[in-house]
Amino acid sequence: MARHDRTLVHGLWIGYVDVVRDWRTLKRDRVRLALLAGAGLFGTLYFGMLALVVQSKTAALAARADPSLPPVIGLLVTLLWLSTTAVFGQRAAVRTIDIDAPSLVLTSVRPRAVTIGVLSAEFLRGLAFVVLPVGILGVGFATGAGTSVPILTVPLVTVLFLTSSVCAGSAVGAAVAVWSRRARSKTGYVAGGLALLGALIVASVMARLSTTPELASGLPTSWYGDLFVVGTPIAASQTRAFGAVLGTVAIGYAGGSVTERFATQRWLDEMGANGNDQGAAAVGERSRPFPRLRGRIDRPTRYVAWRSLRRVKRDPTRLSHLGLPLLVGAWLLVDLARSTAGRSLLPIAVGLLGSWFVGGCLTLNPLGDDGAALPATVTSPVDGSQFVRGTALMSAIVGVPLLVATGSAVSIATSALPLALGLGLWIGVHGAAAIGIALAVGMRFPRFGAIRVSRRRTVVPPSLSAIVIYSMTVLSLGLVGVGALIGPRLLLHDGTAATIAQGASVLVWLSLDGGIGYGCYRTAVRRFDRYTLE
Repeated sequence: MARHDRTLVHGLWIGYVDVVRDWRTLKRDRVRLALLAGAGLFGTLYFGMLALVVQSKTAALAARADPSLPPVIGLLVTLLWLSTTAVFGQRAAVRTIDIDAPSLVLTSVRPRAVTIGVLSAEFLRGLAFVVLPVGILGVGFATGAGTSVPILTVPLVTVLFLTSSVCAGSAVGAAVAVWSRRARSKTGYVAGGLALLGALIVASVMARLSTTPELASGLPTSWYGDLFVVGTPIAASQTRAFGAVLGTVAIGYAGGSVTERFATQRWLDEMGANGNDQGAAAVGERSRPFPRLRGRIDRPTRYVAWRSLRRVKRDPTRLSHLGLPLLVGAWLLVDLARSTAGRSLLPIAVGLLGSWFVGGCLTLNPLGDDGAALPATVTSPVDGSQFVRGTALMSAIVGVPLLVATGSAVSIATSALPLALGLGLWIGVHGAAAIGIALAVGMRFPRFGAIRVSRRRTVVPPSLSAIVIYSMTVLSLGLVGVGALIGPRLLLHDGTAATIAQGASVLVWLSLDGGIGYGCYRTAVRRFDRYTLE
């Protein structure tokens, strides 16, 4: 028994140290800390208004003659559980189950203790993000229910909900990570990504079926709703509430065991495969970079572009930071396409989402992507112009033309021809500008690694500061361009004056967007030329 107690204590201590290091890293990154503080302030205002709605709805439900739990609550709980489990699974597959120095860690403590540390750290990170919304909405619910019992049940449900979600998601993510690592081709990553995001797809389908609430209310994942309202005037099933507690224990034990098994295999593979990976990379580096572009683009630029593409082909998880936002954006596009009123906005949405993706695909962390090879890159004869052009080459000659073709086709199908041409021009300019913005932001806020026990050294995602600043800049400029394109028509209606005003505003925006993109490109070049290794 003492042995198991020591394992548990060691695991919890590893998780605590991991979270403390995260916090210390965050305190040193003032930009990221300011962004999180701003998001917290906005979230407080938003959830405060939402708490008023929850209070009124809860009071109205409690005042009914038969205040039973509505089936839609079970649906919402199920959708939330599936979504959070998919997020934790994606994180486990990409980074959280990879530990720093596995040969040292695994000889110091048992693999089970390391697994407990990884899971507890992930639980504490998730808890840090949900404390604010759950606390505010819990106050609204308790006020509407007219009882203080939710002061105990809300934290209990939150802990149980996160525990089951973290354990289930980490088990799936660990299995995907091992499978993808051992697969000969990278199709394992594609299949694993589809499996991890399958929960979100199921959630989307469930949300669109009229009979889903009744079906979802019978699923075990909806039982947390019954536990949530225990002790309030709202009637709930005591059996389901008790089942939620037992189910969490079962999922926690099963998920932890599966995670331990696959994570241990992943750590052992990492300890023994470093030399083979380097040898395979060395063989591939002898290939000629893009021979068809010889004579039009100099060799150093082609080499940088080829190397960037090779990194992504060898490990597609480098693009994992784009996965969830891209999936949410794709859902919004589907909703706009299905709606008659929103169909006219479809080209704009395609342009914004496509520009954001093209700019952030390969260019949002150019220095961090080099990793251990960065000292050689900085001291090589490659200058800033060649490095920046090479990093942006694939996005510029492949991504932007595809984006323009897609956006133009959607514009022609949904808009008049003159407006469709204007939208196509807007999409092309904005997509090119997004590449320059991503380069400048990625150079200014690079990320070389994470200081924690669980990290992925071979794949370093862009920093949160770079992602947020880049996304806000691209979306803001895109919306300004949309206003310049359609604003004069809305204000002046049809006529010569509206046409002249529209042409002038579009030219001004094209000059502004193109100038910002080129200015960011030059900034990235100067940043590389002046970059020094610390």
